[in-house]
Amino acid sequence: MENRVVIIGAGIAGVQAAQSLAASSDVTLINNEPFLPYYRMRIEEVVNGGKPESLFMHPASWYEEKGIRLLPGEVVSIDEKNRSVLLADGAAVPYDSLVIAAGSKANIFPLAGTRKEYFSLRTMSDAIAIGKAISAADGSAVIIGGGLLGLELASSIAGHRSIPVTVVESAASILPRQLDPDSASLLEELLREKGVSIVTGAKAKEADDRTLLLDDGRQLAADTIIFSAGVHCDFSFLHGTSVKTGRGIIVDHDLRTSAAGIYAAGDAAELDGQCFGLAMYAREMGIAVASSIKDGSAGYVPSSPSSILKIGGLDVASIGELKGSRIVESGGKSRRTYFVEDGILRGAVFVGEKAPMSLKAMIGKPYEVNSDR
Repeated sequence: MENRVVIIGAGIAGVQAAQSLAASSDVTLINNEPFLPYYRMRIEEVVNGGKPESLFMHPASWYEEKGIRLLPGEVVSIDEKNRSVLLADGAAVPYDSLVIAAGSKANIFPLAGTRKEYFSLRTMSDAIAIGKAISAADGSAVIIGGGLLGLELASSIAGHRSIPVTVVESAASILPRQLDPDSASLLEELLREKGVSIVTGAKAKEADDRTLLLDDGRQLAADTIIFSAGVHCDFSFLHGTSVKTGRGIIVDHDLRTSAAGIYAAGDAAELDGQCFGLAMYAREMGIAVASSIKDGSAGYVPSSPSSILKIGGLDVASIGELKGSRIVESGGKSRRTYFVEDGILRGAVFVGEKAPMSLKAMIGKPYEVNSDR
């Protein structure tokens, strides 16, 4: 009998796992959104008028050709004993192997004050709602959170709409996980030139319908407030199962959970105490979990962290670990920072120019001062 694989979640990890398993298994991909699977990291395009279908990973015909059953539905529980997934409409979907790639949800922290409506940007529906709200208000927008998605959204709004946009980041600098403070400072300066105001070292405290009060006493115009302040996983559908969770679903290097026949991948997975929130890891895990199901093992080891992207048309790259001595090459509106420890290149940050394709391969190797980078 062909192995029945059910995958919960149609993000990058889920679709990649489905694609890798389709030739050898009977694959059902459960999608809880009213859209075909799409590239989540580009949804800010929809805020400013982009078509949802332009973000779709594949047309509907692709899933049919691959033999992947794309099933709309909301998972409410798992019957571990009888190996089936239960949906909100009462349907039961049987499985031999189950992959949980359910992703994560945006954090929204209610503030004191009279404001009733807040937004977050995590789904296609969120992007459509934010676009409508900004168009209706035709006023100022504040984004709480200076991470990748928050900055991309801010620069996108500033580039497409003539309204004030402010990013509020509680850390001392933006992108605190990806950039060193000096590189972040340059990026802040370049973003301000493109119409994005940056406020760091402050937290949102209170809001009414038109303004946002920060904990340092500053008051910002805020017709629309959008949270981009991290994510969390919702594991309510795992109640009553033997699946162990921490911040994510705890897996081994074969991406197996504590429950027989159940695996996890992408944002939902926690490996060696670490959760992963980047598309590169979702894709890696999608491939690895398929290998584990097909071959019995995956031996997954995460790649070195890297983020290579454009923010407001600006090239930004963060590769490897930001530790060791810093070697800086600055060129006005561009900056290269190399992080060297014991003669080994541990990481690099580029702002304002593209990182060379060879840079990632250089991480972990001896750093040469006059090397051709």
